[in-house]
Amino acid sequence: MAEGPLAGFHILDLTQVVSGPFCTMLLGDMGADIIKVEPPEGDPTRRIGRPRKNGINSGFLVFNRNKRSIVIDLKKEHGRDLVKRLAGKCDAVVENNRPGVADRLGVGYADIRKVNPKIVYCAIHGFGPKGKMANAPAYDPVIQGFSGMTAVQGGPGGKPVAVRMALADKISGMTAALSIVAALHAARNRGVGQYIRIPMVEAMMAFAANDSMVGYVFVPEDEYKDQTPKNGSLDPFRTRDGYVTIAPYTDEQWSRLLTAIGHPEWWEIPDRRQRLRACLKGIAGLFPEQDSSYWLKKLEEADCPGGPVHTYETLFRDPEIIANENFTLYEHPEAGTVRTTNPGMRFSETPARLWRIPPKLGEQTEEILRENGVSREQIAELRLENIIN
Repeated sequence: MAEGPLAGFHILDLTQVVSGPFCTMLLGDMGADIIKVEPPEGDPTRRIGRPRKNGINSGFLVFNRNKRSIVIDLKKEHGRDLVKRLAGKCDAVVENNRPGVADRLGVGYADIRKVNPKIVYCAIHGFGPKGKMANAPAYDPVIQGFSGMTAVQGGPGGKPVAVRMALADKISGMTAALSIVAALHAARNRGVGQYIRIPMVEAMMAFAANDSMVGYVFVPEDEYKDQTPKNGSLDPFRTRDGYVTIAPYTDEQWSRLLTAIGHPEWWEIPDRRQRLRACLKGIAGLFPEQDSSYWLKKLEEADCPGGPVHTYETLFRDPEIIANENFTLYEHPEAGTVRTTNPGMRFSETPARLWRIPPKLGEQTEEILRENGVSREQIAELRLENIIN
């Protein structure tokens, strides 16, 4: 049973792949009842990608815990009627189709609002509502490039580099989840629902641009744009057996660190920029002489921010990760033992947690319809017409 702060809220999830499912997973982690509407063939992540085990794709499992699955064919009129019926008893609807698709299917905001004026309706799209790209298709790599993220990550020679994960999708999903929670609060306080559009490129820029664009804050920017800090200490330093990160941002932290590693004289160079350059170069040459554990102990002695650079193989064995129980293992009826991340928030009274394992395709179809007043006879008819599974 849900215990989280959103227990009692019902969310109709019309999303697929990553951005929308990540949004609704976060809401589900916090206790909301997530009703995931899938087409007869299921969310594409059930079929596409790897690894797979006993026919189960890990890509679906990682974004779809704490949900119930109902299969409805939205291409059929009675299927659309069912979605509207479900939406009439829900607090929010989330979709991440290309702009216009939900409207053409008859399940857009205007359609849902007719049956539920207080609905919070959130649509995740690639771009903003104006301009020639307003209705353009978009996936994560497109948004990373368009938002400037790949340029910020630029490798040697300034070549753009993408973050090797669905970062734009997840940032958009997180922005959507926060927006939905805020709109649900407004709906309860003011009695009004509303439409939320989450342009992925805008969510990504709002997340990534603030600190990476500091050289462009003052306008005109010509005098300042070359002053954006390029802090070399953000990159891990090689040690004899791996890598460590350091983050000494205050003069006091630098001084303590250099004393701990035996080179306080590096901090005596008068010009601060030259001093930092000398420190980074010195550390890059010094750290390969000892193992990571040696330097981590020095960082601890100096009370300087820093830590190991993990692979997943080492991360799962880290004492901090084990002590804080950051991952959960559960038994899936077909895939066996499955590892999942824990929610990234800790509530003292209303815990966010895994309380439903990812559903089989259409696992709760009948359960959900019965909750919404559809009789067993009607369900049988709907199955005969291939409107539900």
